Amino acid sequence: MFLKIKHIILFPKNVELAPRVIEFKEDKVNVITGYSQRGKSALIHIIDYCLGSSDCNIPIGKIRSNVQRCAINIRLGDRYMFIARDLPEGSKDTFIYYEMYTKEEGRVFKFDRWIDNADGFKTNRNDLKGMLGKIAGFENILEKDDSDKSLSPFDYPASFRDTAAFQFQPQNIIANPTTIFFKTDTFEHLKRLKNMFPLVLGYKSFEILRTEREIEILEKEERGVSNRYEEVKLMYENWQSDVYQLYSKAVQLGLSIADINIETSSVEQINQELSSILLNIKNRDYFKEGSTFRYTENVEELDNRRLELMRSLDSLRADLLKIENFDRAKEKYVNKVASEVDVRLRPIDWFLTLKGNNTCPFCESETSKSIYDLLDLKDKQVENAQALSAAKVVSFEEERTQYKSKIRETEGAIKKIQLNIDILIAENKEYYARYQDIFEYAGMLENVLDNLNKIKPSGQLAIDLEEIRGKLLDKKKKLNRLLQKFDMKQCLRKVTNSIDTYIKILPIEENTKRRVLLDPEKSVSIKIEDTESKNITFLSKLGSGANHMGYHLATMLGLHEYFLKLPAEGKINYVPSFLVLDQPSQVYFPEKFPDPLAEGNIPDSGDKKTSEDIENTTAIFKACSEFMKRTECKGQIIILEHAPESTWTGIEHMHLVAEWRGNLDTPESKFDALIPANWLID
Repeated sequence: MFLKIKHIILFPKNVELAPRVIEFKEDKVNVITGYSQRGKSALIHIIDYCLGSSDCNIPIGKIRSNVQRCAINIRLGDRYMFIARDLPEGSKDTFIYYEMYTKEEGRVFKFDRWIDNADGFKTNRNDLKGMLGKIAGFENILEKDDSDKSLSPFDYPASFRDTAAFQFQPQNIIANPTTIFFKTDTFEHLKRLKNMFPLVLGYKSFEILRTEREIEILEKEERGVSNRYEEVKLMYENWQSDVYQLYSKAVQLGLSIADINIETSSVEQINQELSSILLNIKNRDYFKEGSTFRYTENVEELDNRRLELMRSLDSLRADLLKIENFDRAKEKYVNKVASEVDVRLRPIDWFLTLKGNNTCPFCESETSKSIYDLLDLKDKQVENAQALSAAKVVSFEEERTQYKSKIRETEGAIKKIQLNIDILIAENKEYYARYQDIFEYAGMLENVLDNLNKIKPSGQLAIDLEEIRGKLLDKKKKLNRLLQKFDMKQCLRKVTNSIDTYIKILPIEENTKRRVLLDPEKSVSIKIEDTESKNITFLSKLGSGANHMGYHLATMLGLHEYFLKLPAEGKINYVPSFLVLDQPSQVYFPEKFPDPLAEGNIPDSGDKKTSEDIENTTAIFKACSEFMKRTECKGQIIILEHAPESTWTGIEHMHLVAEWRGNLDTPESKFDALIPANWLID
């Protein structure tokens, strides 16, 4: 990826002050030298932060106290991009501002023109990463199967942010015996770098990675389906005795006449017979022909006759009840009314006999009215006597007897019908029990056959497994064809050869017989091979910080040289073409290193140790210069150093960006640092 740093810009919190602009050359080894605590190391974190880092590792102190935003101006091939980002305050989210422009537009481009219309340039970190990743050539190859419940960070595709491992060598990394790549201090980052190595080294393409991911998903699916298939298949083979018991039950119920021997029969043979039985049951082909109709017709006829008689019986009972009620009313009348009248009228005869017909029985006066009244009462007495006599003669006993007789006859008929129904039910009791058994058996049989059919060769489970295996085979064939275009061993051999060039230049012990080996499939660390003894060991097993730094530098220069040559092979270089080294000379820094501000800055030639350290430091710059030569200046190196310019004087491709020295309290010393002196003065 053609990405080079043109400028680093700091925007002060004090808007009255001008931005701090640091300019770099694209085709040079850019060096910023100076004293400690001048902000050199912070440049790595500023660049990383502006390129979309999730964390801001810019040191707290003078920088964050005085800087509101930091920015970088980069070149992306034939385009340019300005990226600014707010420094975080507490947990508040930061904004990113960017603008793309052409080379012609760059002649009048101003770094602070966006400030007045910041919202028009605003974006977020994910969009920035996506944009840079697309420019670099990264693709989103993430594919999840439906069973995944969450996404592990390890599953994310390789991205632009992962290339930071190859961009920076801060002080704590550049001579580290156990960690060689930036931001690989956690297992998560190591895993992601390991996943990305095949892509950036060019022995895999995104099409290969995508196909591998598809194969991984299919293999997982195939394992799941295969395990289920084998489990049920084993159950299928172990079910011979169980399904034979079902067959025996079918014979007992009269559902099968097949002759199947338990010793010689297969599960499939029994399965076919049981399936036929189940089909017959569902088609109701298991009753004696015509028996159902005969039985139901008889029962229905008897039941209808019984209902008819029950209705007639109810009517007879109602009529009998009416007669009995009427008879009781008559008896009540005779006993209460007629008898009482008869008793009261009995003195009439006595009165008429005692005094004659025209003499009052009480005053003995003769009057016709009294006689008439007595005679009238006498007539009523006669009528009442006749009615009483008639009531005793009239009776409903005959009707009552008739109804009771009819009721007994009807009840007898109903009992006979019920007896016939009971006889029919008793005769078919065994048949009904068989009917119930058949349906219970059918339910159990259907469940068993359903499981059996899932695992038989023509079952859906077997079909699914065969389909998955077919897809898996096609994907693996495709992967083999793709891999034939790429040779991992050849790629790793080229990387080793590129690194060898710089091992020979750098002051590494026994550098003539040392080789760096990479095996990303096993580890992201480097291994050192002794070409004579063929012994291979990890870097951490070798002593001396100088050796550690030398192997770090040789590896990073060799990798970047290899990356830059990938396009010539028709492959994509995904790694930005710049490298930042923070104080590689820390392992050589001599105790009596000449102060460039002091008079007579030439070291004492008699101090052998000092001369050796200076010579070793110079070798660092020579190796970087050789890198520029071998890559035709397609790469860019930024070195942050304590060593003065004298250590690289006369070496090609070097460019002094700034010298941050001097004393803030001594104006004539020309104080300079990342944060200018006028920013620090209240």
